[in-house]
Amino acid sequence: MKKKLILVVEDDPVVRELTKRQLKLLGFDSVAVGSGEEAVEKAQGGFALIFMDIGLPGINGEHATLLIREKELYQQRKRTPIVALTAHSDRERCKFAGMDDYLQKPALLQDIRGILEKWVQPENGDNGC
Repeated sequence: MKKKLILVVEDDPVVRELTKRQLKLLGFDSVAVGSGEEAVEKAQGGFALIFMDIGLPGINGEHATLLIREKELYQQRKRTPIVALTAHSDRERCKFAGMDDYLQKPALLQDIRGILEKWVQPENGDNGC
C-alpha cells in the first residue's frame, strides 16, 4: 500500500532531518524543503499534511500558509492540514494564518504521532502509524 506523504517545511537542516526520520519511524514518507517559497511551490496537493516552521527566511511560515490557502481556494482543491512546527510563535497567530494545529519544537515522536492520528485520515483501514 502506498504510504501517505508529508511535506516538512523547515530551514534548520538538523531539525528537518530529525523530523523526516521521525516520520519514517511512524510509517510516513516525506518531502522536505527549507523555505516558504519552496513550500508554496510544492504544496500543489498530494500531501496528507504539511508541517510548517514559522521562522523561515524570505516568506515566513505564516505568509506561506496564507498563500497555500489562497491557492487551495482558487484551484478548488481539498484543504491540506497545516501544522505549525515552531519554537516561538503562539497558537492564535498560527490559527489566524490558516494553520490547523500547533506543535512546539523540539517535537517528540509521540507528539508527532498524535498530530498525525488527529489530522491524517486512514486509507483502507491503515492509518500509517
